Amino acid sequence: MSVGVLCSCSGPFGSNIMSAWSVFQAWEKSVNAAGGLNGHQVTLIQKDNGSIPGTALANAQSLISAKVDAIVDLDILDETWAKPVAAAKIPVIGGNLAAPLYFQDPSWYPSGQTNDSIIPSVVATAKKAGATNLAVLYCAEAPQCQEGVPLAKTAGQAQGVPVTYTASIAATAPNYTAQCVAAKQAGVTAVFLGDSLAVNARVAENCHSQGYDPIYVTEGTGFTNQALTTPGLKDRLWASYPVLPYFSSAPAMTAMNTAVDKYYPGLRENTTTWSEFVVQAWTAGLLLAQAVKSAGVSPSGTVSPAVIAQGLDEVSNETLGGFSPTLNFTAGKPHSVDCWYTGRVLGGKASQVGGLTCQQG
Repeated sequence: MSVGVLCSCSGPFGSNIMSAWSVFQAWEKSVNAAGGLNGHQVTLIQKDNGSIPGTALANAQSLISAKVDAIVDLDILDETWAKPVAAAKIPVIGGNLAAPLYFQDPSWYPSGQTNDSIIPSVVATAKKAGATNLAVLYCAEAPQCQEGVPLAKTAGQAQGVPVTYTASIAATAPNYTAQCVAAKQAGVTAVFLGDSLAVNARVAENCHSQGYDPIYVTEGTGFTNQALTTPGLKDRLWASYPVLPYFSSAPAMTAMNTAVDKYYPGLRENTTTWSEFVVQAWTAGLLLAQAVKSAGVSPSGTVSPAVIAQGLDEVSNETLGGFSPTLNFTAGKPHSVDCWYTGRVLGGKASQVGGLTCQQG
């Protein structure tokens, strides 16, 4: 069976996503070494767009022409190619769970929490950490970052953690002293950092130098071990995770790490590129495997996009071996997943906090 992988493996987000691509290859190698999926060897066709929209569209059209059976999304430009892939009736599997298409399009299948509950999960995590109010510091480079501010205000009001200060943070800024001082003067107890961990780390360092160490909360997808040594973050960072955090000691994570270490030794040791996104890539493979199993494909049977979609639509009460919130898919309906895991950093060590939390209402 042929699986296309659309990937922003180079360009501004390439360092993290390239690691995810390596992890997906580790999944493929381990599956084929064990005889394939129901007897079918997996062949990967990877297309890197370099974070260039025109290339992203051309890559998708190339996979359509190649008649792949499914597409795995490791791409920040997925909305660029969504329509032609939908027209070709090729199922898309996450991967990049931040894409709105996972809770909007029935032909997109998430392997974990979808983005419609990300902001509420961040606010709920702040509340779990003991916050009484919240500041939102959002990236200055992308409009969607600021679009999350009103959502955070609504979620904060509903959960009793009001947003009392907001400001943008530019990656090119020399420092973030002004934002730190303003948040401190506003009596903010928790700060939501809405940027890459590299930028978030600089914000926390600046605030720490001002004698201001609030609770920090962020989305878990971009979490890396850089947080473990960053002043402010190493004792005060909390995050919500769409799938099991990579630092979890659960048996499922041990199995993934064993495969990665076998095929890509040393990959997990890079503190800036080994992020939660790699687990999202691994679970995309597990979901694909579950689709083949649910479809009942025999070793002599034919695999096709329709067969994969049929298997995905039959996924019910599935946790992918403990990696994911419970997945239940229904044919013809979008697949919203509104549960997440929580993790924190304390004393320079990351740990999972409790089990799953789910959005109320």
